[in-house]
Amino acid sequence: MNRQIIIVLLVIFTLFLASCSSTKYTKESLDKLANCLADKNVKEYGAFWCPNCAKQQKMFGSSYDIIKKRGVYVECDPRGEDPQSQLCLTKNVQKYPDWEFPDSSRLIGVQNLEYLAVKSNCDKPISK
Repeated sequence: MNRQIIIVLLVIFTLFLASCSSTKYTKESLDKLANCLADKNVKEYGAFWCPNCAKQQKMFGSSYDIIKKRGVYVECDPRGEDPQSQLCLTKNVQKYPDWEFPDSSRLIGVQNLEYLAVKSNCDKPISK
């Protein structure tokens, strides 16, 4: 009886862990999305100390280097690297991350990468 309970609990725990894991995308498709966001002039306003910005960055993995190098990411804190604080004030950025699209629409907070792709008219990232 005790062994059966332990087995059931292990199965439930394993299923729980599996459901918590984030979707993994191919590096190539994340690079393609990052480049497309840059090509479409999408902006992500944020701050180096922002935990939600860090979550968003983690979702892109190493492809976030493209986001930074190609000017998608805009640092709003004057203490950050290459800050553009005046632009953030002009754009009335109040929460991070703040995503701005070419049609002037905005999304606040951590965004699903597939939704960012659709909103930007880019290809969705491909799962591994």
